[in-house]
Amino acid sequence: MFVLKQFLKGLILPPTSWFILLLLVLIFWPRRWARKLLLVTIVLIAALHSGDVGYVLRYPLESRYPPLLDPQGAEPYDAIVVLTSSAIPANGMIPFPSIDEYMFRRLDEAWRLYRRQAKPIVVSGGPVNPFVPWVDENKIACDYLIQWGVPANDVIAEGKSRDTFESALEVKKILQKRRWKRYLLVTSAVHMPRSMLAFGSIAPEPIAAPGDFTLGEYRFTPLSIFLNEAAARRLYITVHEYLGLANYYWRARSYE
Repeated sequence: MFVLKQFLKGLILPPTSWFILLLLVLIFWPRRWARKLLLVTIVLIAALHSGDVGYVLRYPLESRYPPLLDPQGAEPYDAIVVLTSSAIPANGMIPFPSIDEYMFRRLDEAWRLYRRQAKPIVVSGGPVNPFVPWVDENKIACDYLIQWGVPANDVIAEGKSRDTFESALEVKKILQKRRWKRYLLVTSAVHMPRSMLAFGSIAPEPIAAPGDFTLGEYRFTPLSIFLNEAAARRLYITVHEYLGLANYYWRARSYE
């Protein structure tokens, strides 16, 4: 089911979805509805890949939970749980392992919270793509925290989970084993609503501590209407989160 979900996600999310729509237009071009579909597809691509529409779509997700500026105000809690993103293994022209920008900003927020109030950090998340050689992404993330100065005995690795829902299940085991209850949950702001839904259903009591905010003050400029690479990347992530929320509502109810 996990592999099937990955294939379905690849088909539904842009840009593959745009190619499917355009392919339908090409196959059924003589029919009137196909020409209308072409117009709709062009309008959707132009609108959704502009900065303005992307801002409106992303705002409800990122504004749901405010940043936890002072963790002492959330006391008492027993741990900090940070969810991983993607790691970059050392191969080809890459001389040493690294992490993508999303994981970097999540780890940076966990590190900031740790410096304010030292609590064990649980790094949760393992490899997602089953078709590439195994890479210990979790260890790469843990090593970053240790290199930044977090004592190794305060970094706890959870590298079995393949998605956020599985992270909640695995973290619950760690919490129960150590008799921990309340914890800070660190992930990207856009990812936090889905994460709180999963963890709140499975491993209470999470305290939202989002990082990796991307929406600054809204400013319209004439250049905002043009399609751009940054808007395309954000659109992919935003649509992914909305689809994930719908899926997790169903999974959370099934878990109960």
